[in-house]
Amino acid sequence: MRQALRSKLIILGILTLIVFIGVISTFAEPDFTTECGDCHEQHPISAALTRSSNATGTVNVTVGSSFTLRIEAEKGVGGTNFWLSVQAGWADNDNFTFTPDSIRDGSVGDLTIANFIVTHDFTFTAIVSGNQTIRAWCATYSASQFIDIPINVTDVPDVTAPTIDSPVDIPYVIPTTGHNINWTPYDENPSHFRVLVNGSVILSGGWNGQSIIVNVDFLSPGTYEYTLIVFDASNNNASDIVIVSVTGNLPT
Repeated sequence: MRQALRSKLIILGILTLIVFIGVISTFAEPDFTTECGDCHEQHPISAALTRSSNATGTVNVTVGSSFTLRIEAEKGVGGTNFWLSVQAGWADNDNFTFTPDSIRDGSVGDLTIANFIVTHDFTFTAIVSGNQTIRAWCATYSASQFIDIPINVTDVPDVTAPTIDSPVDIPYVIPTTGHNINWTPYDENPSHFRVLVNGSVILSGGWNGQSIIVNVDFLSPGTYEYTLIVFDASNNNASDIVIVSVTGNLPT
């Protein structure tokens, strides 16, 4: 005998997502490590989704952010052992951190008092970017069905510029030597750098987070403005200027 199962998903906060699902007649237990057990055929679901925002269908989150899905499963009156479950290893569930759980109708964790309805809040944290799928499963002893929830996970935009120290200005007299500018910039995603003297690029290349040292010996008398610009992978940048003042006479 086919039973009617209906599941709906509510995203806590500003998003509301409702999903209605049908039922495939199979046998199910809540403690299988794969959906409905290895011995049962998995049946795809046809779902209609609506949301309170202009976007439809897919939940948008960023890597590292946590969000809560309120999943409610309902079945027709009658029967016992009605379960709602979310486990590791299903679909892309392993691309999120969460506490796997199986909630039985009327047991601890069921947020709905009424019989034949199971409601539970599952909290997830995204750890992998891309188009992901969270899978939940509801089951009785005579029927079971899963629901796939599409999640679009994006990397958090990097808007933080590198940091850079500011070495002291350097005055020296010809013919002394051993004068160096030693910059120690930092960024979690370093990319490249440029060194300019009086506005002209004299040095550039890849930057992997190391210190950048520039020797300023053997200059003619005068004042020189050395500028370092460092860039991260998102093209955020930081700069610093060191003034080098050279006095004395060149050797003849």
